[in-house]
Amino acid sequence: MEKKVTTIDIFENRFVKHMIQQTIKRLKSIEIYLDPNDERENNTLIFIRKKIKVIEIYLNNYFQDINDLKGNKSMSLVFQMAPGYKEMYKKYIMLNKGLDLGDDLFKITPKKLYSLYEMWCYLKIHKILCDLGYEVEEYGILQYKDNGMYLSLLQDSQSKMVYKSNKNKLELWYNKSYSMPTTDQRPDTVLHIRNLNDKDNRMYIFDAKYRISVENGKIGPMVEDINVMHRYRDAIVSKMNDDFHYKYDTFGAYVMFPYGNEEDFLNHKFYKSIEEVNVGAFPMLPGSTKLITKHLKKIINQSHLEAKSERISIDEYDDYAKFKLENVMVVNVKDKRHFQAYKDYKFYHIPEKRLSNVRLGIEYLAFYQSKKSFGDEGGIKYYAKIDNIVRYKRGECKELTARKGTENEYYLRFNLDNIEEVGIIEPIQAGTQIISYTTLYLLKNAENMHELKLKSNLEIEVYKKLKKIASLKGYTIRKEHDKYILNKNTIEILEGKVIRVNGAGVKLKDLERLID
Repeated sequence: MEKKVTTIDIFENRFVKHMIQQTIKRLKSIEIYLDPNDERENNTLIFIRKKIKVIEIYLNNYFQDINDLKGNKSMSLVFQMAPGYKEMYKKYIMLNKGLDLGDDLFKITPKKLYSLYEMWCYLKIHKILCDLGYEVEEYGILQYKDNGMYLSLLQDSQSKMVYKSNKNKLELWYNKSYSMPTTDQRPDTVLHIRNLNDKDNRMYIFDAKYRISVENGKIGPMVEDINVMHRYRDAIVSKMNDDFHYKYDTFGAYVMFPYGNEEDFLNHKFYKSIEEVNVGAFPMLPGSTKLITKHLKKIINQSHLEAKSERISIDEYDDYAKFKLENVMVVNVKDKRHFQAYKDYKFYHIPEKRLSNVRLGIEYLAFYQSKKSFGDEGGIKYYAKIDNIVRYKRGECKELTARKGTENEYYLRFNLDNIEEVGIIEPIQAGTQIISYTTLYLLKNAENMHELKLKSNLEIEVYKKLKKIASLKGYTIRKEHDKYILNKNTIEILEGKVIRVNGAGVKLKDLERLID
């Protein structure tokens, strides 16, 4: 006669018991290295003994009817698939790897001093970004292997760290290679700043050079290393949308060199050159990273428009195209119903009595959605290239039914190409009442309505400082015609060259001090 007996003494439970026993064994092996007379080590010792006691009680209470594991210790399919077992095995492996992490800690491959400095600079920039509030989204430099965790900073690989905040996504690359039409370029460290709406895409190069130059008693980087930064900035380019034109991608390039006196370096020409041409150097040693931290904070928090204003202009037409070639007409959208029709049928129309003539040279049309009609969706989010303009009676519009009595009024109809996203360009004060004009450059780079009317790089710098003052002191910036009003101060920029505060000429560096 056969008798069925339910048992828990199965291979999987024996394996769990084995894992618990091994964990206790590993913890006890740590005990012997801890000194009970040392306060810090004694606290760790108390913690470990407490955990061992808990695990042993659990082992004695629940695994007394389960035999020890003998023979084959390979993992079964149950451990990979079954709930409970799967989680147990995962946690055991994680704990085991944590206990293994210290093994061979001091067994490292000998490296050249300049290579170690290069790696340290990369890791220090990583630490600064974390301190600035950016959370690591992807540890591209951390590799996992079966026998532990390894830090990998390898050339010819896609080694990078990815960070994210509410505003930006950052990528910190190590030895990234760029294939150019002439020769390949491989800077040490590259910081990519990507706006979450994909409008902002900037690149900054940081190259570690473990050597210094002493010139007239002043310590700085080697001149040839600074020249390499100029080469990187000019050599690394990317194709534009038309696939046969190229554009510069690098906004700034900097040498990092081993020097500790940051106060002394403030007056060095290669630090001052950063403000002028965005190429220069930063001293980098443990305890001497304040200057590069300040610069990283600045470039990360800049708007795309502010960053672009610091780039070198190719010629006078470059500035003309940015600020004076007003080929975009910004129009006010009445309500959501009208806007949906404009997007669905790719057009916009306006009464001829409000716009009798279209300004010469207008190529694009941007839609302004007022906060009154669109609430939180207010601002500029869409624009389109104008295909053609026709004059017709309001009643001839099939997409939007005319109100009674307006059928014979003449309208100008703008037929559009594909409507594309831009911005978001936030409304400030009141938006455009009927129409206004701006340049395509400002439309694609502005963050608010004020920035659509900027007229020079100097005005961008002034506006940047006004925003800083307003943010620190809780003021509101108002714009009246070509003047800014901030806490009863009137600020003007004359002909893009002269700054005036309350009627008196001032220098840009004195602006923050003069505005209370």
